[in-house]
Formats: sequence, structure tokens, C-alpha cells
Amino acid sequence: SALGKSAKAAGKVATTALAAAAAAAAAVATTSLSTYADFEQAMANTSAIAGANEEQYKALEAAAREMGAKTTKTATEAAEALGYMALAGWDTQQSIAGLEPVLRLSEATQMDLARCSDLVTDSMSALGLGVEDMAGYLDLAVQTNNKANTTAEMLMEAFIGCGGAARTAGVDLTDLSTALGILAKGAEAGTAMNAMLVRMTSKDVAMNAMKKLGVSAFDAAGNFRGLETVLGDLSKAMVNLSTEERAAYMSQIAGT
Repeated sequence: SALGKSAKAAGKVATTALAAAAAAAAAVATTSLSTYADFEQAMANTSAIAGANEEQYKALEAAAREMGAKTTKTATEAAEALGYMALAGWDTQQSIAGLEPVLRLSEATQMDLARCSDLVTDSMSALGLGVEDMAGYLDLAVQTNNKANTTAEMLMEAFIGCGGAARTAGVDLTDLSTALGILAKGAEAGTAMNAMLVRMTSKDVAMNAMKKLGVSAFDAAGNFRGLETVLGDLSKAMVNLSTEERAAYMSQIAGT
């Protein structure tokens, strides 16, 4: 009699446990299918943007899956990041090479991955940098993030705004990131720096004002002397001026 009651009780427990297990399994299956569908859609989008053939698709898919396994980002997020790189004009191999560094930057700065991918590709394009320059560039972004009152996100926003002018003038990237780290205003800093660089290197009103102070933006060979050097010389040249004179010169040289 005791064994019979125990058996009935065990049967009820087993039935309840099996029902719960079945429900949990169904939930896992549904989530897995949804995750797989999201990944497949992300890969389809990326493949279409990249114009990938079958072999290239497999390589992109393998890279996305690998990064989903070895970073804190999902495979779907990695696939979406590859899409942003393709939008920037990077080919399959360039995108795959740049994927992990971008994911690591996103991890290090706690930046949204889609936003991070977009900013990295756009800012590097503005500065005229290639994938081969990525390691040094991202290291600079992280260093500025850690050592200035700005973030890597704000710095890259600023690079987008002034990258063209900086590239044209031949401004050193470390000097530029230092100045933007001091300005620390993201896109606003980029706009301001763009205006300053354009004025100092091409506008008569600024170049004549600098000439009166005995400072030139260019050396004898016509090359830009460096942002730190030029600003340092201007600072020294204005040290004995009155506040009114200094303000007038700064307005003529750098704008408002």
C-alpha cells in the first residue's frame, strides 16, 4: 500500500516536471529560432550591401559567428557591424579584418555597436585612413577617451567634422586628437576645428593677421608646420599684447 501511494505521488511529480520541461524546451526553441532568423536577416542585409558572392558570404558569416562566440557581442550584432563597414565601401576582407577591433572598441568604451561601427568607418573615411591604419587609430581613440574630458564617440564625431580640412593641411593625427580632446564638444568641436584649420591655412584675413605676428602656418617648402607648433608660436607672439589686441587677433585668425 505504501509503495503504491509513493508510486502515484512520483507519477504526479514526474508529469508536472515533464510538462514544465516541455514548456521550457518550447521557449528555448522559439527563442533560438528567433535568434537564428535575426542573424540570417542581418547576414542577408550585409551580403546585399557588400554585393557578396557565395564564397564571400560564407567568409562574412563565419567571421560574424566567430566574433559572437569570442566577444560580448552577439553574432547578429557582428553581422550588422559588417554591414556598416560595407556601406563605407570596405570590401569583404577589409570588413573581416576590421570587425574584431571595432567590437573591442565598443566593449572598451561601452558604446552601442551599430553607432561605433558607423562612427569608425565615417571618421576614418574623413581622415583618409585605410583599414591598415585601424589599429593605431583606434588606440588613439581609446587613449583620448581615457586621458581627456571627452569620449571616443565624441572624438570620432569631431573627426568627421574636421577630417577633410585636417587631411588637406596635413595635420598630425595625434596633435589633432589632443586639440579635440581639449575642446571636448564632439561634433561642435569638429566644426570649430574645421573653421580654424581652414582659416589658418587658406583665408587672407587670418594669414595676414598671423603674418603681422611673425607666424606662418607653412614652412619654406609649403608644408604645414604642425598644429602644436603654430598654436604655440601664436601664443608666444601675443603674450605682450593687450586684452583688446589679443581678442582681435584671435578673432581674425580663428573666427568666432
